[in-house]
Amino acid sequence: MLAVKVCGITRKSDALCLASLGVWALGFIFVPESPRFVRPELVRDVVRALSGRVITVGVFKDESYGEIERVRRFCGLDFVQLHGDEDPVLCCKLGGGVIKAFGVGDDFPPECVRAYEGCVSYLLFDSARGGKRGGTGVPFAWEKIAPFVAASPHPVIVAGGLNTENIPRLLQVLRPFALDVNSGVELAPGVKDIARVREILKILQGA
Repeated sequence: MLAVKVCGITRKSDALCLASLGVWALGFIFVPESPRFVRPELVRDVVRALSGRVITVGVFKDESYGEIERVRRFCGLDFVQLHGDEDPVLCCKLGGGVIKAFGVGDDFPPECVRAYEGCVSYLLFDSARGGKRGGTGVPFAWEKIAPFVAASPHPVIVAGGLNTENIPRLLQVLRPFALDVNSGVELAPGVKDIARVREILKILQGA
């Protein structure tokens, strides 16, 4: 079964419930302009409460190496996810546990991914729209990355407006390592709808 990462966690109760469902990873967003921004103090408390039952991921955008490392160590995060213009040098400097995100739009350059091979643990593809890479709540054209999913030396994660309605269609086009869901499983920004996550897990179990 495909793994599931639930991003945009802002509440301990949601994190503990999702961990009990068996999701693969939980994402915490440290990008100040995001409506799901969380402070490191809260995340550290949540990570301690999870006691290693689920992978924890800190999401950053164009942050310095020093700040990423500081937050990662303070919170006890397993992975960092980079959503900006971070170059391969920074990814390699961060060592293991790096998820590099790429925004897929009409002008997505496939060759940009190859420079990161060997520097990251996972490749993540999200929607690029209106100058935003991710957080759009809108799917991209999954066919654009089908060759990478099939041939990538790294596991691939797919994000971008995924929900119970469109995931069955995605599975007809792609078989990535994991799906990253956020706004498609929410009651409000940062408040997760646990019932929707359960439904997605059932869809994946039957696929």
